Amino acid sequence: MDDKASKQLGKPDSISLIFIAAKPEQVWSALTDSETSPSYFFGNRVELGKEAGTPFVVRKPNGSIDVEGVVLSIDPPRRLLVTWRVVWLDELKNAPPTQVEYRIDDLGDAVRLTVNEYHAIEAPEKFVEAGRQGWALILSGLKTLLETGKPLPAIKMTPPQ
Repeated sequence: MDDKASKQLGKPDSISLIFIAAKPEQVWSALTDSETSPSYFFGNRVELGKEAGTPFVVRKPNGSIDVEGVVLSIDPPRRLLVTWRVVWLDELKNAPPTQVEYRIDDLGDAVRLTVNEYHAIEAPEKFVEAGRQGWALILSGLKTLLETGKPLPAIKMTPPQ
């Protein structure tokens, strides 16, 4: 999928935004490196291929799959678009996957990292709110890690009720 196709995504259903005092390459590396991701992503490991059509997976600390998808577009260190399906949520088990887009904008001494979600269906509000809280914590953890070299202290998240 190229940038022209991405414009067809329309308006995001959810937008998360954070500014990080880092270079785009540092943010990209942290977002896509399976060894770094547990430090900011609830202990979860992000695994993805290097080109469109390859798998995108988020593994729980025990190795089981939390999220599965496919890389739709990859443009290091600026943009990553993946499909996203949480495999353990029975309520959304048969729903089409969400698309998640990471955009990294170079602002000189900092970057603006935007995470857009595009839902194929109208998701129940409890899942949308859980996503907002989850992205806020993930992106805050990423910012803390990149700016201080230390992970954010553990904050327990609970599944949507």
